[in-house]
Amino acid sequence: MKSLDHKPDAYTFNALLSSLNKADRHHKALELFEMIERDQTFQFNIHLYNTVLMSCSKLRLWDRAIEILWQMEASGLSDLTMSYNLVIRTCELARKPTFALQVYKHMVHQKCSPNIFTYLSVIRCCVRGDLWEELEEILNQTMPNATLYNAAVQGLCLHGNVNLGNKVYTKMLESGLQPDVKTQVLMLRMIRKRK
Repeated sequence: MKSLDHKPDAYTFNALLSSLNKADRHHKALELFEMIERDQTFQFNIHLYNTVLMSCSKLRLWDRAIEILWQMEASGLSDLTMSYNLVIRTCELARKPTFALQVYKHMVHQKCSPNIFTYLSVIRCCVRGDLWEELEEILNQTMPNATLYNAAVQGLCLHGNVNLGNKVYTKMLESGLQPDVKTQVLMLRMIRKRK
């Protein structure tokens, strides 16, 4: 490319990063990103950042993912919902639920709208991290959604917090939401165990 006097742009680098990710060469993708970062004249776009955040997620590099997210914010990029989701998911995979929750709270503070993927990841983090109050707070803040309630009930039951699982299940039914088959089976098992 350089021999033809063409200067690579963000789309070229994004294609290279994506190819490295598809080949499971996530460390190489990060190395390329860091090389691009050193070029002070290069202008990053959201797609390039999100592609490298996927590499961080695969490698469970939660601290690097957070650092990249802060870079994105500092550069003035907008509509970062997907980027926040990638960082929260990376924290979840790295088993860092409190950091995932902090990123979520920062996201809300920045007036970036969470979506269903954000909430599912944060709910799983709250369950795994025994963050029960935060879990209830998130469920109370969101519009009633069967998918979120199912994830919460299932996670709570599987992690042994049956009382809170039952409370969330009751609230789910009172909200007119339909539990899925897995949730129904888990709740039936819990009832049978009590007898």
